[in-house]
Amino acid sequence: MKMKSRDLIFIAIVVLVVGGLWWLSTRNKAKAMRPTPPEHLTAKLRDDCLKCHLPETLAQMELQHKHPNKWRDERVECTRCHKPPQEANALNLNDRKISELAALLRRAN
Repeated sequence: MKMKSRDLIFIAIVVLVVGGLWWLSTRNKAKAMRPTPPEHLTAKLRDDCLKCHLPETLAQMELQHKHPNKWRDERVECTRCHKPPQEANALNLNDRKISELAALLRRAN
C-alpha cells in the first residue's frame, strides 16, 4: 500500500504539534528561590511563602505581568514552580538524619 503525500504531511504536522507541546511542557519559567533569606531554605508549603510574600506585593507583580494569577488559588503550592535552593537539599537531609537519630534515642530510653 502506497502512502500519499498528504498522509505524510499530516503525520509530520501531528509529530510537530505533539513534539512542540511536549517541549513547552518541559520548560520551567519560574525562577528558583534564592538561599537568602534563610526562610527559603525551610519553606515547604504555600503558607510558609505567604508569611513574607504578602498578597499586596504579589498583586503588584501581577500588574507588571511578572507573576501569574495562580498564587490566589489555595490549591497551588509555590514550590511546585519555584524550586527550593540547592542548599535546602543538604538541610533537608540533615533534618531527616536528625529526626531518625532522635527516634532511635527515644527507643533506646
